[in-house]
Amino acid sequence: MKLQERSYSTKILRPKPLIYQEDDGSLIVIATSWGQPEHAQRALDEVVKYVRAAQSDVEVTSPFEFLSCLTDEINYVRTGILIANDLLYRGENKMEYFSGVEILAIFKRGSQIAWAQVGAPTLMIQRKNRGLQALSIGTDLSSEFPDQNLPPLPSQLLGLEPTCYIQCGHTHVVEGDQLVLLASSNVATSLWSKDSQDADLSTITTRMIQDDPEAPFWLGLVSVD
Repeated sequence: MKLQERSYSTKILRPKPLIYQEDDGSLIVIATSWGQPEHAQRALDEVVKYVRAAQSDVEVTSPFEFLSCLTDEINYVRTGILIANDLLYRGENKMEYFSGVEILAIFKRGSQIAWAQVGAPTLMIQRKNRGLQALSIGTDLSSEFPDQNLPPLPSQLLGLEPTCYIQCGHTHVVEGDQLVLLASSNVATSLWSKDSQDADLSTITTRMIQDDPEAPFWLGLVSVD
């Protein structure tokens, strides 16, 4: 996997995420801090460390059980996020909130993409010769008030509570498929049209700006070849 990304800024600010890409393309982690920037780095590092150890068959200890209803790959990224949540909650936010983190981890093994996330970005897939399909939604609370031009407000954050809500899943991919990652209060309606196939970073950026020029967003495209 290979990620290309772009941020669009307006008078309203949206934090820019930290991004990790494994050299062999098997793992991508995107972490956005709402508060202290270093907390996103800590969460990202914990996920990367755990997934590396798990896929290398290293004996790793974890207080969180593997769920038999999920594939090993999903369990890897899900458990990594749970460990990161525990670290941030106990180490930073237990007595007083300092910051929360949105995080998405994508792990590819063979023809399978597995993911786990807390908060944004929304994860979509553009399959070859098909329209855009949503896989996992990272909602923004500001979208609940469409008549007001509000700053982004995350609905789910890592590290604020002893437990966290993790969306996770997996899907089959083939050469030519593309993942679309979008952190925004809205998705341009034109992205769902038939002519959205094979859209590149510039095209999607332009459509998002045309739809709402005052709304900031972060966009990432992941090729899965």
